[in-house]
Amino acid sequence: MNRRGVVAAVLASLAAGLLAGCAGVVPHSIVLGEAELQAQLAKRFPLQRSLLDRLDLQLSNPVLRLDPQANRLSTELTLRGDDRRTGRSLQGRLTLDYGLRYEPSDGSVRLVQPRVQSLQFDEAPGLSSRGSEAAQRMGIALAERLLDDLVLYRVPEARLQTLRAAGYRPGTLQLTPAGLEITIEPLAP
Repeated sequence: MNRRGVVAAVLASLAAGLLAGCAGVVPHSIVLGEAELQAQLAKRFPLQRSLLDRLDLQLSNPVLRLDPQANRLSTELTLRGDDRRTGRSLQGRLTLDYGLRYEPSDGSVRLVQPRVQSLQFDEAPGLSSRGSEAAQRMGIALAERLLDDLVLYRVPEARLQTLRAAGYRPGTLQLTPAGLEITIEPLAP
């Protein structure tokens, strides 16, 4: 083999080694454990909304649980509603489950299809059973609407840029017993 052949072989070997090294830099997935998911969710609360210039609604104290078999999360929240006109307040506990989706436009993981599993109000003096039923229906509808598309987590911009530079992007989401796994996929050609 002449000198050019040796140089070409060394360069090819070096290039192959560099490419193999680069491939090792990109992980197959990003995993957020249950504690990290709980911490990310806690950052979003308390969540407060005013409705119809009359009702102030507050959701707080989220407690998260994983349901890997259903690929959904479950969260229990404290719910408080204050009617500004009557001065009445209702407080209770809300439990809902939801899926997650990845939004590529801003690198966020968002709640999707929240479903209230239970809503229980503490006893409120002067509230009839009919009023309690109406409050429960309204609370369920409002909670599902308020929490749909709520940002749970954002992949840090520096990590997104590193992935893009290597030709990858975050992909599908899967709940496992270890937490939320975000797969890393090649960019579409």
